[in-house]
Amino acid sequence: MSGLWLLMALTLTSPAPLQEALERFERLDGYRLKLRSEGPGGNLQLRYAYRKPGWVRMDVLSPHAGAVLIYRPDSNRVRLWPFGLSWPSVSLRPGHSLVVSPRGHRVDKSDVGVLLRRVLQLQQAGDLALQQPANYRDRPVWHLVINGPAGPNEVGRYELWLDRELWFPLKVVSSDSRGNRLETVWLEQIELEPVFPDNLFSP
Repeated sequence: MSGLWLLMALTLTSPAPLQEALERFERLDGYRLKLRSEGPGGNLQLRYAYRKPGWVRMDVLSPHAGAVLIYRPDSNRVRLWPFGLSWPSVSLRPGHSLVVSPRGHRVDKSDVGVLLRRVLQLQQAGDLALQQPANYRDRPVWHLVINGPAGPNEVGRYELWLDRELWFPLKVVSSDSRGNRLETVWLEQIELEPVFPDNLFSP
């Protein structure tokens, strides 16, 4: 291990990359991306858009292609178009089973800031390990492994690839305390501070 890498490893016994990523997220007004996830509960692909103070839009690509979900923080309701915007919609509570994923993810708690806070909380009760210098899809990343206490079927380990230029997650793997993989999420085609159409969140 080189002296420089040793210094970096010692420095990162604190949650510096995660805290920096969270602080940068909190300065963002919005972002959009393509999200893919795989796990025992099934696979999912969607286009995701977020705008402060909590507006969320999900356009599902699979398995229910065409479905659209929009969360409004002003009403704390999720509007669901099951078959696309040209069809009727329903207004639901964020905790309704129709808009909660098999892993328990809610639309109103789906943004990257929520993820980073969860990872930080786990690290504060456990530990963080920095892997060797890494690239992910030709981009320099922090490759972090976070372990902490967890009950049955709860996340006890996160493996996270954090873009060193964007300070944004590119891939996240969650596992339980026994090492069983719960979910793998890829965040792709990331745009920070995009210009959203006026009607994106109010079609």
